[in-house]
Amino acid sequence: MTRPPTVTLLTPLRVHRLRMMLGFELGAAIGIWILVLAVQWTMTQAGESAFAVSAVQFAASLPFFLLSLPLGAVAEHAGHRTLLTGTAIGLLITSAVLTALQALDLATTPVLMAAVFLSGCGLASVAIVWQSLLPTLATREMMTVVPAIDGAIFNGARAIGPVLGGALLAAWGATSTFGLVTVVFAICVVLAASQIPPRSGRVPRTESVLESVATSLRFIRHSRWTRRLLFRVVMFGLPASCLWALLPVVAYEMLHVTTFEFGVLSGAIGVGAVAGTIASMPLRSRLSWNVFAALGSAAYALVLLGIAVVAWMPVVVALLVIVGAAWVGVQSTWMIATHAVMPPWIKARVIAVVMLTFQGSQAVGALLWGFLADTMGLVSAVVVSAIAMSVSSIGLLRRGILPSDSIAPDPSGAAGPPELEPHHRGATIVVETTYAVLPQRADHFVHAMTRLRSSRLRLGASRWALTRVSDSASTYVESCTFRNWAEYSAQETVRLTVPERLVRTDLALDLAEEPRVRVLVRPRTPADRTEST
Repeated sequence: MTRPPTVTLLTPLRVHRLRMMLGFELGAAIGIWILVLAVQWTMTQAGESAFAVSAVQFAASLPFFLLSLPLGAVAEHAGHRTLLTGTAIGLLITSAVLTALQALDLATTPVLMAAVFLSGCGLASVAIVWQSLLPTLATREMMTVVPAIDGAIFNGARAIGPVLGGALLAAWGATSTFGLVTVVFAICVVLAASQIPPRSGRVPRTESVLESVATSLRFIRHSRWTRRLLFRVVMFGLPASCLWALLPVVAYEMLHVTTFEFGVLSGAIGVGAVAGTIASMPLRSRLSWNVFAALGSAAYALVLLGIAVVAWMPVVVALLVIVGAAWVGVQSTWMIATHAVMPPWIKARVIAVVMLTFQGSQAVGALLWGFLADTMGLVSAVVVSAIAMSVSSIGLLRRGILPSDSIAPDPSGAAGPPELEPHHRGATIVVETTYAVLPQRADHFVHAMTRLRSSRLRLGASRWALTRVSDSASTYVESCTFRNWAEYSAQETVRLTVPERLVRTDLALDLAEEPRVRVLVRPRTPADRTEST
């Protein structure tokens, strides 16, 4: 048998279209980080409070919280080329208007914050649609390393963008800096329009955006693995946000750096992100997700503590390189885990929720650390964040991401239910399944049905109930309600993975005979018909 070729960090870069689109991601992120740095430093030099400066990070992160779920739903059918090209055009217009206002001396603080918010909207769109596009550009084998490359590219922009932004601000001023950002976004428009296949991401739309969001939230509610992942994301994201929120204040008040030196400090994080991605690959392959993320969190905590007590720029630069490696290592671990275990039908939406959770914790954390810096002192706020990150690191070792045995992307190959009459397919479906249970297995059956309940609700059922027939102690009736026939059919076919199938087959040991399934169609009332017209 021929062994599959080994996938290295360079393997995905041999794919021309993926390589070009990584350039798109790098360009968009560079432009956005230049803009964010310029706004942060302008406000810091103007004497704004730590809370006001940290609000810049809040404005950049808030769009992820507001847009992640809708974008995750839209990205599945609206088309990747349309979304990313439109996003690049929006960023181009934002930076062009900001350049003009800056040249006219009209770029007040509200204008700058609005520009950061709109840029954050663009970054949210790029990040979420990009994660949906990635699996179409790379093979499944490549996806074991592509999220790490993606993290290095995204965070590598933090190396190029801030250094370039600091140099431009120092040499040419804000107007030229914003003008360069406009040129970068124009290049991104060309790349998105020319490199993304026209049909990429265009699949038939089976539900509205609101229905898609509801399906996503229902899946997460009944997926213990996903809930645990999101909890770990929050526990890392809140203390991690301290660095991004307060670095301008630390640089200005503790290190007394110049504009260019602030760019170097910010860029050191990106240098660490790129170098750390390459250096940590052997370590990542030997450690579990939890241990790897715990080591990264511990390194992050030590760096935060070092920044609080050391006021010498060379040392701080070295610490920021380390924290960049830790940042991308932990962040990419969440994405690698999600890509590895999440079923295709829900993957884009779960990734959107992961980003929403992380950026939401960044937004809330930015305001929290800014408030604490103003009330209890800058050094004290940073020390508190280091302690919180240490707690997160220990928590990953004790109660980290759950094993992925109960969740996997592999379809079970089930044939699915027989077709329903066309005029009934849009109606609400109620599926009744009658089980004849072996008397000695009744307790095990009831326990197994709690797992089946979670599976049904996770895969599309909106309601679930189990009742026992009154005149028979061993006969149970399961009732599942689905929004329509498509939801029920999808649950039994494309959404039914191997672990989900095992939940169902495990019940066979408890039964005296094959379950009897009856599909009921809930009749539509005249009010329903009037509403639909």
